[in-house]
Amino acid sequence: MNRVKKYLPFFRASIMQMFIYRGTIWLWLLVDVFQFVMMIFLWKSVYQFNDTISGFSFNQMLIYFLATNLFFIFTDLDTVWAMAEEIKEGRISLYMVKPISYKMRLVFEVFGRAIGILVLLLPVVLTTGVVITLVFDIVYTITLWDILISILFIPLMTLLMFEFAFFFGTLVIYTNNEFGLVIFMSVFIRIVSGQLIPIALYPAFLQNIITYMPFQYISYPPLILLGKITDSSALIGLAVLFLWVIVFKIINYFMYRFSVKKMVVFGG
Repeated sequence: MNRVKKYLPFFRASIMQMFIYRGTIWLWLLVDVFQFVMMIFLWKSVYQFNDTISGFSFNQMLIYFLATNLFFIFTDLDTVWAMAEEIKEGRISLYMVKPISYKMRLVFEVFGRAIGILVLLLPVVLTTGVVITLVFDIVYTITLWDILISILFIPLMTLLMFEFAFFFGTLVIYTNNEFGLVIFMSVFIRIVSGQLIPIALYPAFLQNIITYMPFQYISYPPLILLGKITDSSALIGLAVLFLWVIVFKIINYFMYRFSVKKMVVFGG
């Protein structure tokens, strides 16, 4: 418990930071709402001559993207940016000499930012959900069990993306530049996780490739809420996702220990 307590100030500070810069967050939310409205018109035209596409009705597609935007805040982490700034500015050396784990500190900061954004985003998502429900006469068949098992995916999704981002952040030690790494990681994740479009709409060969990756499970919560994932598949997904988190943790453990020896800090 004492080990956790010393990281709680980083968690609280990250939440407070979201509210200090809430103007920026609200602007970002308005842009997201605008994109969602434009997406409605796009899919409305796509479904003009089709009732379903790859098993998704128009209403289900709207729910999918609305839920995806909500769960996306737990996977869209700025770990690479944070690590890159601290590596390039030499501030990482200050944390390395303190009696705390550098990586654990980042974990608590990431969860803090996610919770802060969730508090600001949730009312917007709920309001948007009510509006599209009334406009398109959507009928929900979501059960309490679906909600609970979807929530269970959140910490594992966040840890998976944190470990993945931490790997790319460690690469900054060698590249001294994070921009290309962040762009590649962001585009790659959006494609293979189904955040861009549902994986069911991809060509068969691409779906087969994605089945060997852990990122497909990021889209499981929206699919569970839509009833497209069975309970047994959801539980298997949780177990597999947990194993992938362990795999990435092991890789990062050795990668970070080796890379930090190669790091040269100027300033700090």
